[in-house]
Amino acid sequence: MARSTRSYKIRKSGNSDVTTIPQEVKDQLGITTGDSIQYILLPDGSFKIEKAAEVADIDSIVDSVMTQYEEAIRDLVDL
Repeated sequence: MARSTRSYKIRKSGNSDVTTIPQEVKDQLGITTGDSIQYILLPDGSFKIEKAAEVADIDSIVDSVMTQYEEAIRDLVDL
């Protein structure tokens, strides 16, 4: 695999430091805007970047189920 390098500046955005993720890196990682990434420190001191596993938001799941089955749940309560 051919190795290509390019430098990107770290900028300030509010209280955070940010940088650009090139489209070809996003494509290779399978990430899109809004996804999370994680930095993994390797034993040799280098870093690996990968797409972070999505964590299920239990509140959103419960809200979705409650909305989907709201009428059925009301019918059960009325029994």
